[in-house]
Amino acid sequence: MTTPLATIADALIEFILSLLNDPEAAAEYDANPEAALASAGLAECTAEDVRAVAPIIVDRPDVHPTPHPNPPGPGPKPPVEKEIWNIANNFHIDNRATIVDQSVNQNIWAKGDVNQIFDQEANVASGDESVAAGDDASVDNSTTDVTVGDVAVGNDTTNVDITDSFDDESTNTDTDTTVVADESFNNDASTDTDTTVVADESFNDVVVEETDTSYDYDNSGNIASDDAVVYTEETDQP
Repeated sequence: MTTPLATIADALIEFILSLLNDPEAAAEYDANPEAALASAGLAECTAEDVRAVAPIIVDRPDVHPTPHPNPPGPGPKPPVEKEIWNIANNFHIDNRATIVDQSVNQNIWAKGDVNQIFDQEANVASGDESVAAGDDASVDNSTTDVTVGDVAVGNDTTNVDITDSFDDESTNTDTDTTVVADESFNNDASTDTDTTVVADESFNDVVVEETDTSYDYDNSGNIASDDAVVYTEETDQP
């Protein structure tokens, strides 16, 4: 069973007012807040519930804000040792005093007048970067800058306006030409001649030799041979 919201709000208001009215109840709550809320039946209340009833409690005429406590007084003074260390750790003495003593300390016993002449001179160089000299001294405080590389000599200032940063204004044109050449520019000096030659018997030479052969038979002489015949051949050359 849940507790109605109105009942929780009323119980919470009464509980807070009891803490304001009863110092002992406030001490008990301070000692054990959870037990005090549980005994009042407010174990399930939340921070949102407390913020919701806070304006109602503050607006009651018998509720007044508690004055702020007095601010704490100054703490104890630091011990002597700490103060001394603060000074010693944060300051130092620049012990560079220069004392020039040219006094004469002497005892003189004389029966008559005594004349003394003292001609002391002291050249004192005191302080950082001080220079002492017995005579005239020339100090050159000029500054010389030496630059290696491009060196500009002189105090003249020259302003030069440069157009196009000295760029080369020449024009380069790339031209592609395609040439179609027949027979790679070779000159054709040949001559075509048609000659018809009619040759009989393919230029063959025919040599005809006619040989007349006559035979004379002479049967007047017989050679000792059976049926021997002797003939003589005559050839006529053309």
